Amino acid sequence: MLQENELPTLVVLESSSYIKTGEIENDTAITLLALASDDPSSWEEAISLWPRYRTPAVCEFASILPLEETDRASAMHALFDAEAWIVINFDTKQIFTGGQLQEIGRDAVFAMEVDEDGEQHSPLCIHLPPWWELHEGATANDVNQSRQSPINKPFVNRDVLYGDPFLTEIATMILKIVQRDDWLLSENGNEEHDHYSFTIAVHRDWLMTPREDLGGRMPRELLHGAIEWSEKVTWGQRLRFEDGEPMIAVPNDWDGFATAPMGSQELCLYFDLCREVIRAGWFWCEKEKEKLAIQENYSVLSQLIDFLRDVKESWLNRPFERGSPPSFIIECDRLRVPRGAGVAIEGIDAVQAEQHIPDCDCPICKMMADGMFGVGFTSIDGHHLELDDEFAFSIHETREAWEEQQRDFAEFSAAIDRKQAEREASREEDSFSSVWSVIGDDLPIPGDRNGHLKMAFMVSELIADLQIMNAPQEEIKMLSQVFADYRRSDDERRSQSVFRFKEFLQTVGDQYPDLISKSADLQSRLDEAVRAVAHTDNDLDFP
Repeated sequence: MLQENELPTLVVLESSSYIKTGEIENDTAITLLALASDDPSSWEEAISLWPRYRTPAVCEFASILPLEETDRASAMHALFDAEAWIVINFDTKQIFTGGQLQEIGRDAVFAMEVDEDGEQHSPLCIHLPPWWELHEGATANDVNQSRQSPINKPFVNRDVLYGDPFLTEIATMILKIVQRDDWLLSENGNEEHDHYSFTIAVHRDWLMTPREDLGGRMPRELLHGAIEWSEKVTWGQRLRFEDGEPMIAVPNDWDGFATAPMGSQELCLYFDLCREVIRAGWFWCEKEKEKLAIQENYSVLSQLIDFLRDVKESWLNRPFERGSPPSFIIECDRLRVPRGAGVAIEGIDAVQAEQHIPDCDCPICKMMADGMFGVGFTSIDGHHLELDDEFAFSIHETREAWEEQQRDFAEFSAAIDRKQAEREASREEDSFSSVWSVIGDDLPIPGDRNGHLKMAFMVSELIADLQIMNAPQEEIKMLSQVFADYRRSDDERRSQSVFRFKEFLQTVGDQYPDLISKSADLQSRLDEAVRAVAHTDNDLDFP
């Protein structure tokens, strides 16, 4: 980034104070610039991020950095004299780089260390927020220029989105709907699908109606504007963790933290919260029909709001899909850290719950639960936001982006349908319909010395075949279990576990003739895997 022997100078501007350094190491300068990725509003907040971005290439503590307070004249003089320099202006959210400093870009990842084998380590990720301006190749005089555009940082009023304004509006809309003729005509029972169209209508109207307490904005506008940036910053922290660094959250005591932008995980869970509250409202109305008929409107409304408030609090704090509660997931999203099962996070008391798959017979899922692929990171992809074909709920910020996605989906679906029709017309067999058609040789996948992963895919296909053939669930569970016992076995138990695995595979082939070839091939591969492990063990014992 810099020509040899040219060290950068850093100048920090905020309010009426100025901070500058002498010439500092390039790694230190880039690390200081990276601190802006989390959108600190002051130098004090930025320095608190030092442990979150620090790598072994720089000093351990920010307190020993060569920083000094100065005046504007001295700061500008230092820039004019510097061969390379960086300016961070927290008041205007601008970054300027100049002199011999080469371009860095808004989004960059640097390997701060390279080992003797040429492997890169210690990733430093820079992902500037979209409302920060970056001016590279600037002159010292450019530092005085005004912003090119307003600071368009999303301002999230969570008191409205989660508080009584939200509950009151939802309750009011629900009470109006249950008095309508179309609601009464739809009541053929208490099944959820009877209410689904009304649920969508309430949810859409809540998100898409401008509100006075939001300054004329719609609630939906508060959910967007920072998703892509937040995901990039969070991913950067995962890269650090996977390289051996601790997981560290953004401090939650910053100015403006309460109204900071949403990330994708909070947006998805807010969608789910809205649906949970609305569905609970229908349930309450069904249960309290007599109250609706005899009580004053304001009394009924108050009781429904109290009920929905309890529903909201309960939902936020109970396990989500057998994992951690939404409150924890939202906290991690706001503090921009990924959720790894059992991973401790500095700045957050709780940890992500371990993944439990008690009823799943899939061998690959069981391997994941056993930690065979390292730490299991979890996230919500948001696909369910698109299932209603409504822009209001989409994870896309603009209608144009959503409409483009809809066109892409339509084209993709049409292409799939055409290919399927062509295969059916020609009676062509899909060359990728079976794992056996793509696995090929007996060699293990790199990093899978024992060959368990390849076998897991084969066993998964056998399980799928058995399910199609309506095999007893006990047989399916047994196949999954004997494979799990085999891959978990140590040297002492290996022979017995191999025997049981092969014995059951033989039983599958005997009972289901269509599976004879797969059963036989998997037994053969199992023998080869055992020989390969034995050979490797012998090599280790007798070098």
